[in-house]
This record gives sequence, C-alpha cells and structure tokens, in this order.
Amino acid sequence: MGTAAKRIRENRTITVDFRDDATYLQLLGDGKAFVEFVCAFLLSLGFQLAHKATCRGGGCLTRHSHYISPIALYRLICAVGHQSLVPVLTRCGLPLPVYFLADEKHSRCLTAKVYLPTMVCGRVLWHLGDTEAASTAAFTQSYRAFQQAALQQQPSYRVRGILTDGCDSTTSSMRTLFPGARLGTCLRHAINKLPAKLVAIPSSVRKTLRSQFHTLLYRARQRKGLRVFALGQRLRHFVDHVAHSAGGANGERVRRWFQDKKAGWYAVLADPQMPVTSTLLDQAHNAIERKLFAMKGCHHPGGSQQAFLTGFAHLYNLIPYQRRAKHAGKCGVEVEGGRVPTRDWFLNVQILTSGGFR
Repeated sequence: MGTAAKRIRENRTITVDFRDDATYLQLLGDGKAFVEFVCAFLLSLGFQLAHKATCRGGGCLTRHSHYISPIALYRLICAVGHQSLVPVLTRCGLPLPVYFLADEKHSRCLTAKVYLPTMVCGRVLWHLGDTEAASTAAFTQSYRAFQQAALQQQPSYRVRGILTDGCDSTTSSMRTLFPGARLGTCLRHAINKLPAKLVAIPSSVRKTLRSQFHTLLYRARQRKGLRVFALGQRLRHFVDHVAHSAGGANGERVRRWFQDKKAGWYAVLADPQMPVTSTLLDQAHNAIERKLFAMKGCHHPGGSQQAFLTGFAHLYNLIPYQRRAKHAGKCGVEVEGGRVPTRDWFLNVQILTSGGFR
C-alpha cells in the first residue's frame, strides 16, 4: 500500500516590512504612526487572509491567530497602549467614575512576578498598572497615574466611593489619593474568608456558619433604613452564635476579625450607590490573565510593560462580547452607555488610540 505524500502546511504569517531599523525604532515611539503603518500595510495586501475553503471571513481581519505572528501582535498591542485609558474613555462619552472597584492582581505571566493595580467601573477598565512590590508606596504611584489623567480631563473631579477587598496596601493608597472618598470592603470576600477563621471544627459546621453569615449580610442589604445599625446588631449576635456552635476560641477570633473589617462593611451599606462586590473586577482580572498567558513568551525586558498592559486594557474595553454572551455584540464601553465611532472594533481601536472621535 502506497503512502500519500504529506501535505505541506501553507505559511500564513504576515511579515510587515519596515525597510530599515531606524524607521522601525522611530515608529515604536509614535503609537498613532505605528498603527497607521501596520493597517496601511494590511490594506495594501487587500486582506487576502484565506483560512481554508470553508472559511467565510471574507475581506476582513479575523481572529485566526496564525494570520499575524505573535510578536507582531505584541508590537501592535504596545503601540495602541501608548495612549492612556482615561482620555480614550472620555472621548467615548463616558463620565469619570465617582464609584469604582480597586484591587491588585498577582501575575507571573510577564517577565517576573508583578502586581497589577486595577480600577474598574462597571464593565470598563479605567486603570491597569504594574508594580514589582505590593507596598502602599508602589500602589500609590501606580494609581496616581489615573488620578492625574482624570484631573487633566476634569480639574474638579472627586471620588465618592471605592470598594476594595480589604488589602491594607490598596486601602492605604486609596486613602492617600482620595481622602474624601468612602472606602468599602467587598462583602463577597468577607463571606469567602470566614471559613478560614474557623478551625478545629467539622466541615459541616463550617459550611453552616458560612451560609448563615451570607444570609446575615443579604438581609442587612435588603433593609430600607438603619442598615448600618442593623448590621452591627446582627454581627454581635453572630459572634455569640459562633462561640456557642464552634467554641470560644473561634468566637473570639471571629470577633477580632469583625472588629477590623466592619468599618468597610458599614461603608458599603451606608451609601446605596456603593458597589457591594468586586465580581466585575475579578472578571476583568481573569480576562487579562488569560491574554497575558497567551502572550507569555512575547514580552521582553527591553519593552514597555506598561504600554503592553494598557494595550490589553483597550482591547478589553473595545472588543465586543461574543454572540452568546449577555451583552452580545456590544463592547464594555457601549454597555456602560458610551459610544464608539464604528461597528468595527479593530477600526475603533485605531481611531480612539490615535486621538480621534472627539
């Protein structure tokens, strides 16, 4: 029996020719010119990006990863990342956030372990930075970039409420930058951390206490008035219940923990407009982490790590959700009430990060 010849896979990588190194290095410093150069090169090819006989992509740039090499995609992301998030989002008609979520993400998907200070309001990323240390000073320096960009857009800008997970460095940095803002602590994080405070008890008792604590917070949120007063009473009764069910040592441990964290929970209940949980921020972190993992081998020490992350943040804000998602066909900016120049997300990225659409 004869063997069929192995079919050679066609190389579909597009190489962008910059002619000489000087031109390439000059374009790297000008994000607008870099994006225009790459897009013009692709347009000059006529977008002849046939996938296979059954591909109906037509004459448009699709998401098939083998059309553009990863390093070219990395350079394109860095190019759009030279434009700050704040002016791009305000050009889309979004108001500066007076309530937002702030937290940091631990990541090893870049050149080394870093922390990614993040600000989210609804479905939109307003800040995505990186630091090598998890200190208050490092986080303050990162978050200050957002504050300065916001004040340039609106000198009278003031923040009314911030929700964190209770991390001391994040809370301290927020208190330094926004001294008049109300600082709340995520209620979902509190529910998830309670079991770790209960030791040497059966798992069934631990699960029951967690469920009761969840019910306690839920009922406190449903009250129309005196919510902070009601929560304080319920917390004291719950501590007594823990001491009775799980022992005095666990009751005392939970009481000290409540004492440290209850101010943040009170802040959440005192203002009805305050965010309650950091779910949307966690979703943004997970999406960015997946993208960083996919591009893990592309980033290099000599590149701009901040531009790389900001470019990813632009894509997170401007790429529409998939057709089976809750907000199918809309990007995060549109979900939050903003507007974009066209229905083509790739063209929107180019227009908005080059200073257009005012």
